[in-house]
Amino acid sequence: MTRAFRPQFGFRPVALPAPLAMPDQRLDRPFRDPAAPGPRPARHHAWLVRLAVMTLPLPFAAGFGWATAQVLAGAGPLSPADGLLAVLSGFAVFWMAMSTVSSFCGLFWRPRPRANAAAPGLRVAILLPMYGEDPEETLAPAVRLLASLRGPGHAHRFSLHVLSDTRSGRAALDEAALVARLSARRPDLALTYRHRAKNTDYKQGNIRDWIGRSGGAYDAALILDADSVMGRATVLAMADALVADPGCALVQSLPITLPGETVWQRLQSFASRVYGGPHGRGHALWTGSDGNFLGHNAVVRLRAFAACAGLPHLSGPRPLGGVILSHDFVEAALLRRAGWGVRFLPEAPDSHEQAPASLIGHIRRDARWCQGNLQHVRLLKTRGLAPLSRLHFATGAMSYIGSPVLALILILWATAGRDAVGLPGTAGLQAGLAATVVFLLFAPRLFGLADYLRRTGVPRGRRLGFARVLAVETAVAVLSAPVMMIHHIRIIARALTGTDTGWPQHGQGRQPWGALLRFHAPETLIGLGLLAAMPFGLISLWALPVALGLIAAVPLSALTGGRGDWLPAVATGRLD
Repeated sequence: MTRAFRPQFGFRPVALPAPLAMPDQRLDRPFRDPAAPGPRPARHHAWLVRLAVMTLPLPFAAGFGWATAQVLAGAGPLSPADGLLAVLSGFAVFWMAMSTVSSFCGLFWRPRPRANAAAPGLRVAILLPMYGEDPEETLAPAVRLLASLRGPGHAHRFSLHVLSDTRSGRAALDEAALVARLSARRPDLALTYRHRAKNTDYKQGNIRDWIGRSGGAYDAALILDADSVMGRATVLAMADALVADPGCALVQSLPITLPGETVWQRLQSFASRVYGGPHGRGHALWTGSDGNFLGHNAVVRLRAFAACAGLPHLSGPRPLGGVILSHDFVEAALLRRAGWGVRFLPEAPDSHEQAPASLIGHIRRDARWCQGNLQHVRLLKTRGLAPLSRLHFATGAMSYIGSPVLALILILWATAGRDAVGLPGTAGLQAGLAATVVFLLFAPRLFGLADYLRRTGVPRGRRLGFARVLAVETAVAVLSAPVMMIHHIRIIARALTGTDTGWPQHGQGRQPWGALLRFHAPETLIGLGLLAAMPFGLISLWALPVALGLIAAVPLSALTGGRGDWLPAVATGRLD
């Protein structure tokens, strides 16, 4: 093995080897960490918000299900298919209403006073996992962050640790050489590099390997992704929050998507900046110390993380057994089970991540996330979990299981419910149902837009461009929703039949038309079939928007995978 791979502590060690045990947690028995002082109690208004998010969707969903049954009863006695349609409709509306209520509450969020850390501060290791990404692009933001953190004004001490799982030996040598050059160029910065010969358990195994070898030398770790970009003030606010709240083991920022170069990336960035504020703040408000972990752009208390968040392999074969893919949710749940708090920190806004370059890249990333979130269904039975941790598991699974549920609802409306569509006696109820669905789908976006205009605003001269991007993003979101629904169904079917997605890279670059046609052939054919069945009365016209979205999959994928230079400047993030 090349000498560059041998050092576990890089080119300029900042501490001697300090192992820190991270044992597998038992999922069949509760666990309480004796070192956990317990999270802070939630503030009174946070409990009110939590009560609203938990309770208001219930009567909303029940009313929607009842109204659906009344519409179907107008065409004759309710059949079992009609009853199933009413139940599923109410079930789907519950999750939509929960998101809407959470976003609405986020409109009223106010930042907490800044917590100042007491000397001597924390020894914080910045962990940068890599898996074949471009080393120049990946390391540059992390090194800039480390350099900025050397400035005065705080008592924390930071070092950067590049943890490579890159599979190509040539690429790993290039990474090691780059870190060596950076270390020689900036001897004032604490840079280290480590490469694993085997990428056991993917990213969680990479972090765990470093903790086992070196974690004992540090108080906390800032965990990044290869595409993470963070600012000094945000990182210091997160570290200070960890010091100020000794019962908290994890402080999570709310990452905003970077603009990138393609249409898809710029529209994702626009949506994240404009719509995401109330949703993230509302989620932080009602979850309190029962928050979640997104896997990156977060600061963790290392001894608590090591003692409580070691993940075992699940029993049974992959993909639903074996290594836990969506490890972040589970690690947060195990920290809460052990008595530690997990918090979101919306007042730390300079936190960013990159989106996949295209719709196809987005779907490929979703394949891994979907497989991991399906494993969460098995983990619902883990002993000793906090109720909100179970809700996080259920919500994560529903973000994908909701697609087959929605598809079944559409099928039932297009077949069993088609005779009820258009009946004069239920026209008012039908209009109410349609208006309710449209409101729940677009209300979080409207809340986000109102919040963005109030907090940030759009300068004169850019308002027309802002409106254009808003229209394009909305159209792309509406057209891509049926495409994502079909692919989620395919991903779930593959997982349930034993096909393992593994940990694929998203892929970059524009796809040729032939590749687009092959990739999107299933949804295109389904859309053409739906459209062909409508003139014969086999499918209700209610399915027309879905059919059009499916038929448009290939041109939509081609458009969004191209360069986004034609989009106005408001889509690039420079407006802020």
